[in-house]
Amino acid sequence: ELFPKTVENGDDFFRISGMKIWYDGSPYTGSMYINEPYLNSELMRKGLKIPADHRGQTVIRKEDFYNAVKKYHDLGWQVSVHSQGDRSTQEVLEAFDKVQSASPAKNLRHRLEHGLLLPPDLLAKMKRLGITPSFHVNHLYYYGKALRDDILGPERAGKMLPLNSTRTEGLRYSLHADAPMYPEEPLSLLQAAVTRKTRDGYIIGRHEAISVMEGLKALTTHAAWQLNMEKKIGSIEPGKYADLIILDRNPLKVDPEALREIRVLKTFVSGHEVWNRKAP
Repeated sequence: ELFPKTVENGDDFFRISGMKIWYDGSPYTGSMYINEPYLNSELMRKGLKIPADHRGQTVIRKEDFYNAVKKYHDLGWQVSVHSQGDRSTQEVLEAFDKVQSASPAKNLRHRLEHGLLLPPDLLAKMKRLGITPSFHVNHLYYYGKALRDDILGPERAGKMLPLNSTRTEGLRYSLHADAPMYPEEPLSLLQAAVTRKTRDGYIIGRHEAISVMEGLKALTTHAAWQLNMEKKIGSIEPGKYADLIILDRNPLKVDPEALREIRVLKTFVSGHEVWNRKAP
């Protein structure tokens, strides 16, 4: 076996807690798997060399994906799946539904990674299956305008990254930066999720914006839960590791447009100061 048959390994600071499978790819290479074709724009046809009326594709055969999910689910592993497109997510959930309906293994907290075009009408099914999303909100900040004008069109772009719909459905969700492709800046993720504003200044999908407090939960307690570590990290409580940061301003009180400008003054791990911004 490539992996051990148990996930009890390592410690709280370094261990293998699950495995990841890619089902589709990226909207910027035309490999995100979607129901309706990409736009036939100049960027897509000439810039990115995407064929006309292309709908993307999976990066693994459906049968192979199902077999991988079944294998590791039955072994008790948490499985996270890279899935960006609406068609991709539909097929991913079909596979998990089939696997889980025939398996005694339950409550493994499987996760959907990125979820650019996660259809809100699939959220109820995700809730039933116990699968939660982690959103790659940097899609919106860095490439929102291109997604709207050249890749997907305004209607689909307005529905991308459905954070508020996920919250309304009662599903936990987290935010991630997809490092090393994008900088690890949690407060930048927070601002994008709260304002839905691109770096060009355009607001896309305002109805899917969340509050600052909801965003902070997505970056802390929800993320800890997705890692099966909510009893040890994610909040400052007796019995948990004292992992925390000191900020120069209160995120709940600043203008949401200034969240990205907040600076970390100190970082603590297990109650020990490990970093200090000594220079102004």
